[in-house]
Amino acid sequence: MIFVRELGEDEHQELRRMTRQAVGRVSLRAHMILLSAQRRSVPEIASLFDTSHATVRFWIERFHERGCHGLYDNPRSGRPRKSQLNTT
Repeated sequence: MIFVRELGEDEHQELRRMTRQAVGRVSLRAHMILLSAQRRSVPEIASLFDTSHATVRFWIERFHERGCHGLYDNPRSGRPRKSQLNTT
């Protein structure tokens, strides 16, 4: 069974901040890491977030490699997509 490594106090505080202040998916990823630190299983976390086991494992591994900053999206090239909402 895969779990996140033991968190340092600074990491724990940063993850808690991210759950409150980060936008969208980053906040969810921080929640996943905190739940894994509480020894919640990958299937349990995947069920809570309605995502795949592979996705949860991916973010745990990415956290191991890059720490809290690894939970953010990688920069993308090009112009962001326009919103599909009609504002007229």
